[in-house]
Amino acid sequence: MQVAKGLVVDRHRRKAIEQAYLDAIASHPAVIVPSPEERLLALEALVLIDSALNKLKPRVRETFILSQFEGQAYSEIALKLGVSVASIKKYMFDAMEACLDVLESDGKLR
Repeated sequence: MQVAKGLVVDRHRRKAIEQAYLDAIASHPAVIVPSPEERLLALEALVLIDSALNKLKPRVRETFILSQFEGQAYSEIALKLGVSVASIKKYMFDAMEACLDVLESDGKLR
């Protein structure tokens, strides 16, 4: 039962990531819309990154999301989380390292 539940959650998460990606590329002119093969590779990479981020400590994950997806400066994030900018830099290093590790281990960055 646990395995089935995990598979359903994984499928739902992948579908949500796929829809967000498709929504993002739909807003771009056709000149820069990726081919179906490029879309599949990008989606696979996004799923891997999502998996890596979900294994991080909550503050590290939140720092990465605030920086990379919401465009907040390190100083803003530090203030919001009540930590130093040096901590934010370390969190970002840890998050980026996790993303690179998962992409390299899967062969996406060779």
